[in-house]
Amino acid sequence: MPLGNIFNRTLSVGLNVTPRHPTGRRHTLQLKRSTRMSEPSHTMSVRDIMAVNVVTIAPDATVLQAAKLMEQMDIGSVVIVDRQRPVGIITEADIVRRVIAREADPKTCVARDIMSSPIIHVTPDTPLTEAMRVMARSGIRRVVVLKNDSLAGLITSRDILRWSPELIDVLVESLRMKGEASSGPITEEEDELIAYGGVCDGCGEYSTDLVLEDGKYLCEACRR
Repeated sequence: MPLGNIFNRTLSVGLNVTPRHPTGRRHTLQLKRSTRMSEPSHTMSVRDIMAVNVVTIAPDATVLQAAKLMEQMDIGSVVIVDRQRPVGIITEADIVRRVIAREADPKTCVARDIMSSPIIHVTPDTPLTEAMRVMARSGIRRVVVLKNDSLAGLITSRDILRWSPELIDVLVESLRMKGEASSGPITEEEDELIAYGGVCDGCGEYSTDLVLEDGKYLCEACRR
């Protein structure tokens, strides 16, 4: 299986699992659906769409064990927990950059050596718009949700796109209006937000891969 297929996984909804993995905890994953889904998504909070159960692993687990757990669970990251407190996160990109690219041995490298720490996080009450801004500022596509310093869930950019794609359009339009109203260009942070998705200026189709070219936001097909 190609490396990209192994490490580019997403959380599954309603995944039933049974035994506990020897190096990490396995859970039934589910997205918490809001009872207010009829409301405009820009008023929604993280708790409305976050994955409420997250796969975790110990700091002394090897990178190989973490990678196998990610593949087995079809996920793109694991949260590192020490004494029931989240202390870091490992993504498939971390494994590629910090282990494979450096030709390190995944059998001897442990999670604490390559994890991103301290954890960038939001709370369940954080508005989705702010969660997206946190992702953009930090250059990440997933963010841990903490409540009273305890792990409460995980939210990804794909979760936001899946449950509230119109939120992307709201952000894109507001950023474009800001750019037109100001004398300066859109900031790098704002450009990252737009890159999550929106309507392509070229074909008019919805895309999650817009790039600014010559003043227009174009999807991959229109950039060719």
